[in-house]
Amino acid sequence: MNLLLFLLQTDNSATSWLTDNWLVDILTKGGWYIMYPLLFFSIVSLGIIIERLYRYYSVPNEIKSNKVLDELQSLLHSSGTVEPLVEWCDKNKLIFSYIFLKILKRFNFLVVEKRPILDMRNELLETGDGAAEEYLDEFLPIVNTIASVATLLGLLGTILGMIMSFDEIAKGGKGDPAVVAGGISVALITTAGGLIVAIPSVLGYSFLKRRSMKIVGYLEPFTNHFVNFILKDLARFSTYKEMLKTAYRDGVLNKDEEAFLKEKRIELNISDEESKSLEDEVLRSLGYK
Repeated sequence: MNLLLFLLQTDNSATSWLTDNWLVDILTKGGWYIMYPLLFFSIVSLGIIIERLYRYYSVPNEIKSNKVLDELQSLLHSSGTVEPLVEWCDKNKLIFSYIFLKILKRFNFLVVEKRPILDMRNELLETGDGAAEEYLDEFLPIVNTIASVATLLGLLGTILGMIMSFDEIAKGGKGDPAVVAGGISVALITTAGGLIVAIPSVLGYSFLKRRSMKIVGYLEPFTNHFVNFILKDLARFSTYKEMLKTAYRDGVLNKDEEAFLKEKRIELNISDEESKSLEDEVLRSLGYK
């Protein structure tokens, strides 16, 4: 019996705390249809800002970044293919994993397209910068949108509050302040609520955007280094092998194809020994002796 009375008292105290809480009182006075969405937007905005700050300050420093590049370059030298690099990017959750995986996927397409080395380098660098911005700016548009929508919601609450005030005046026929106090209260509370959500969101978005741009600039040299050793160790041979596959599609070379391959060997800086080894490899893969 005593336990039941204790539980009832506890439940009554919890109910009293909920009903007498100042925040609940403000939300109720402002109108649930305006204030509850503002409360939801504030939680979402705050959560995104905290998540972005954690992600930004988790970016590896220069020493760790150089270790990552050394590890990837060792994998490339030992295997001679991009597959181990792709597996490394899939296993790790660093910002470099996201950027380098985008670069490697784009690299495979460019090799198939037989693009010149200079074009490949420029496009891979653009891909890396775009991937860094995409990774760092994720969810930031939501914060920017919340800042705008919160302001508009507060303005909507103000308009609705004024409508309520004028409606009470029309019903009462007098300008008694007590009659219109409820509508004015709604108008002021929703305006304040919208600004309370919008102002931190605007400041957070501006700070995070500036921070994102700085990190992109910081990551650019590491991306350049990754692209350079990818092109140096893989692109020349991979591009030439694709050209050989096209030229040897019928098992023989005509004079135009021989001239084309000779020109490409000079352009890609491939020696005669390397060319012979690649030709044998391609012929074996195509089933020719």
